[in-house]
Amino acid sequence: MVVKAALVFVVVAVLLAYYSHEPVPPDIPQPTLFASFGIVMRTVRHMAKIGEYLGIGTEPQNVRYILGALINAGVKIRTGMSYREGLECTDTTFDGVRVRVYEPVSAGQSSGKVPGLVYIHGGGWTILSVDAFDELTAHVSKELGIVVVSVEYRLAPEHVFPAAFDDSVAATKFFLQNAEKYNVDSARIGISGDSAGGNLAAAVTLALAKEKGLPKLKTQALLYPALQAIDFQTPSYLDHGHLNTLTKDLMVAYWIWYLNNDQSFREAFKANNHTSDQLKKSQYAGYVDHKMVRPNLRPKVVKPVNKENIEFPEIPNIATILDPRFAPLMADDADLKGLPPTYVMTCEYDVLRDDGVMYATRLRNAGVRVEHDYYERSFHGFLPQFSDNELAGTAMEKYLTYLRKNL
Repeated sequence: MVVKAALVFVVVAVLLAYYSHEPVPPDIPQPTLFASFGIVMRTVRHMAKIGEYLGIGTEPQNVRYILGALINAGVKIRTGMSYREGLECTDTTFDGVRVRVYEPVSAGQSSGKVPGLVYIHGGGWTILSVDAFDELTAHVSKELGIVVVSVEYRLAPEHVFPAAFDDSVAATKFFLQNAEKYNVDSARIGISGDSAGGNLAAAVTLALAKEKGLPKLKTQALLYPALQAIDFQTPSYLDHGHLNTLTKDLMVAYWIWYLNNDQSFREAFKANNHTSDQLKKSQYAGYVDHKMVRPNLRPKVVKPVNKENIEFPEIPNIATILDPRFAPLMADDADLKGLPPTYVMTCEYDVLRDDGVMYATRLRNAGVRVEHDYYERSFHGFLPQFSDNELAGTAMEKYLTYLRKNL
């Protein structure tokens, strides 16, 4: 009996030590909040893996269920859905794609048309939903007095690329073409998204810029977006890939679930062995030049290569990593010219920091008007905490200010 008690004590002590040892940057303004966020993400992922091992769903399905339930419960306990007051919220479909439409009561009573915004949620293309971002999208709609359309795109790995992209394009086009039904000015519709949603928002903007006979998007606002999958050795991946708010391992897993759902190649991706020497010396590698982040570095020496002639390792669908619909940073310079004014938000402690910095730099070089807000001492996914995190509250106000001026 004493031996069993001792063993239980040791196991509990080890677990407590493990979970209390959460890497926290020394200058984070609210270290407890950061640590809690990291511990939750780590715990949820472990639970999801255990579930998969026991035959209970897959890892992404389990993460989707557990994290979604936690977020929904937390919001309802904290706010009781009061943040929706003054809004009409409708779940419907746009061209077969599920969406949630937020309409301020004041907008419906307005004598003139109001702006609109398509919002595409994050979650690595595999988890989360419009429910998880309900408070954020409702807040944007209410504060700006605009109609917000939140897109419930199909999730990977059940639906790999281009399902999420196709859904996002279809919903956005429908809104642009039917804006009048919602008393929205079709010439004042923008698009926004965070993380994987930022990826989709950027990809939709690139795609629709080439469409004729369609109202043009007024602006795009990209919040810590994921934009490239050819280089997982950028400074931000190397410096912050150990942080559980979004680890390098998990971000790579997200890309693979979205690409082909074959996680056996995860280590190859993490080591950049999913590309060839030829690709590493091509113009596409130049689109991810570390000099854009660290100006003291020497620029990459690259030479133009025809995309169709690039050799790849034998990985299913691997050539897709050069498709701008999948990875918008891979868009050629000519395709960036003429894009609408762009807002980019990046965070210091985020593996995706450099993706956003590089895209902002390339857009500016292409003549696009760019506003880039970089938040030191902040972390990936912090914006939905705008009610509890002072820095996130500041970021929300600056995001709203940009949209107010550019829609």
